[in-house]
Amino acid sequence: MSEVATVATGWGLTFVAVATYSLWVVRRGRTIGRELGIGDVGSTDFQRDADPRTDP
Repeated sequence: MSEVATVATGWGLTFVAVATYSLWVVRRGRTIGRELGIGDVGSTDFQRDADPRTDP
């Protein structure tokens, strides 16, 4: 394998490892947030106000 291919392979593997770890961290953070009840991604107050089913 040439030096260029070796370096490209190294950078590619590093990118994949960092991206995978980043996704794991985000998913783990969301799971912990849900368990603690913080960072709720449900509907916002604006969405609830705009919901026609809630009008009297």
